Amino acid sequence: MLLSGSEAYRPPVPTGFQEFRSALQERRLRLLLAGRSGTGKSATGNTILQRKHFLSRLAATAVTSACATGSCRWASWDVEVLDTPDLFSPEVSQADPGFEERGRCYLLSAPGPHAVLLVTQLGRFTSQEVRAWQGVKALFGAGIAACAIVVFTRREDLEGGSLQQYVHDTDNRAPRELVAECGGRCCAFDNRVADGEQEAQVGELMGLVEELVRDHGGARYTNDVYRLAQTLGGLSPEERLRRVSKRLAAGRAVAVAHGSTWTWCKLGLAALLGALFLLYLLCR
Repeated sequence: MLLSGSEAYRPPVPTGFQEFRSALQERRLRLLLAGRSGTGKSATGNTILQRKHFLSRLAATAVTSACATGSCRWASWDVEVLDTPDLFSPEVSQADPGFEERGRCYLLSAPGPHAVLLVTQLGRFTSQEVRAWQGVKALFGAGIAACAIVVFTRREDLEGGSLQQYVHDTDNRAPRELVAECGGRCCAFDNRVADGEQEAQVGELMGLVEELVRDHGGARYTNDVYRLAQTLGGLSPEERLRRVSKRLAAGRAVAVAHGSTWTWCKLGLAALLGALFLLYLLCR
């Protein structure tokens, strides 16, 4: 479903007839599942694959501990799906201190995904979901929003109602703003329905993915890390992972340093304003 009235943020992406023709000839789509743990990412991946491939069960702690891939055939497309563990919450720095799992995520989805599926639950959009989306952009870059589709699980909670109406009318502004940031692209899944209904849900999602492919001229999402991964094809898997993880760690260090600098600038400005105000009071 593409909600009207939303402006899609589109970063510069490679376009052109040659790339579009190449995408059509390859007929392959790469989809990356993102979001916080417990929202139904693995179950959504199984719905897309039309079989139980990823481990998915109700649990108090995260079930998925490592990136995993699955593939299927949809219409004329070969579809590759990448399931991810908790790579997007603030706790990832403790769970993945060496950036190895985030590096594996890049290598398994290289040369880049055609779409990122941000999975969240209907009616349970909290600050954790907001932080997870921030984590997705921190890992892949803000431009990933141009390739993102919001997938709401627990479609059954709509009770036959319209997803578009739900997003428009909800008192929680956060999911409405998220969908708008992702260009209005969203759909809803009930991962427990029968096969026929699952196929209809997947069809709606794939329609959004195909639209992205057309809009981007067949180009996948890319950034400096994906471009690095493409240059490492002749190296061993271990060396490729080491280099990609090192690049991610270096990028994170730069981001932290920049954030610290900005924080000190704000503190300095606040102190200066306070001193000026105090001087004003003394001179009155």
